[in-house]
Amino acid sequence: MKKNTIALIIGGIVLLFLFLFGVYKLTNTSSNVSYADVNNVKPTDHTKWSPEKKNVLVEYSDFQCLACKTYHDFLKPFEASSSPDFKITQKVTFVYRYFPLYQVHPNAFAASYAAEAAGKQGKFFEMGDLLFDSQDQWKNLGNPTDFYVKLAEQLKLDTEKFKTDINSSDVKKRVDDDLTTGNNVGINQTPTFFLNGKTLDNIRSFEEFKKLLSSL
Repeated sequence: MKKNTIALIIGGIVLLFLFLFGVYKLTNTSSNVSYADVNNVKPTDHTKWSPEKKNVLVEYSDFQCLACKTYHDFLKPFEASSSPDFKITQKVTFVYRYFPLYQVHPNAFAASYAAEAAGKQGKFFEMGDLLFDSQDQWKNLGNPTDFYVKLAEQLKLDTEKFKTDINSSDVKKRVDDDLTTGNNVGINQTPTFFLNGKTLDNIRSFEEFKKLLSSL
């Protein structure tokens, strides 16, 4: 009787371990999960760096997100030809996609619309730089549109066209399309990076990130 009891206890422990291990595997997906569709660069995507698309780095980002600004400030110096990391930009195609976390960032959508409106005049990344640089100035504004118009003026955009575009259905749909693709692959935080269709969720430092890109 005792032996049977002990066997049942051991069996129960084994089953519990297997159950918990299964739960762990389901709730802690491994890094570098592949999403081939994410790697498909669309004509409407905002891209820079290498035009060759041999290595594609996709970022889903929110202009009001502090962590996104931090990564933006980290990656931006790569673009200077005098930078030792400039070779990264010659090997990697960078793709920016919108993922406004409107639940926690009330002006995230408005900032995305401003960037897309500037993009219609060929100044998407320039507007993106200004939005990140001035994040503290507009993030708490009740209506940031006037502030964005001033940024458009700095870029010497056609401000009347900008003001029309920022409220247009085309611009809003473009942002929503990126948000939908991000939701479809389960993104729940920003920034989220994909390199050649695989998630980069195991990068623990900027140096690791840079080392990975340099090794391509």
